[in-house]
Amino acid sequence: MRLPLLILATAVAAAPLAAQHTRTMVVIPGRLTRVITDTTGTLYEVPFPAAKAYTAVLRTYEELKLPAEVRDSANGRVETGVFHRRGDIGGKQISTYLSCGDGITGPYADSYRVYMIVMTTVEPRGPDRSAIRSVLLGGAVNVSEGARQPMACESTGRWEIRLHKEVLARAAGL
Repeated sequence: MRLPLLILATAVAAAPLAAQHTRTMVVIPGRLTRVITDTTGTLYEVPFPAAKAYTAVLRTYEELKLPAEVRDSANGRVETGVFHRRGDIGGKQISTYLSCGDGITGPYADSYRVYMIVMTTVEPRGPDRSAIRSVLLGGAVNVSEGARQPMACESTGRWEIRLHKEVLARAAGL
């Protein structure tokens, strides 16, 4: 009698664990804590089905030369992983999208090595609508001064708006 009860209790207890959604957390140089990316960023409505919006997000990443390491169509997620750039991203100065402070020569984001992660999720909102949430996180390192602490960079919000506009344009052309 105990064995069937033990098996039943184990099965019931394991069911909720299998259904739990995992959350993506990242560590960026210059940030002291891990960042939960699915709660960051602004949600933008898209007048296209989720599959079409997801394809447009992938094409946008390719056009902007972002290294899309995670391509999870089941969860509607595209993510770069941590990468670094100096000077520009997507054809514009990094300081357009990230604020890392200013020095005597101008914004640190334009002269320091900036480590970044870009993540976009597509959420279905019905048969012909969806929403996208994009996140750009970064941290800057002055490589010319050796072992200095990296500094945190904050998004200006322009990246998220640009990505939304790019996705709309590409989805309309699909």
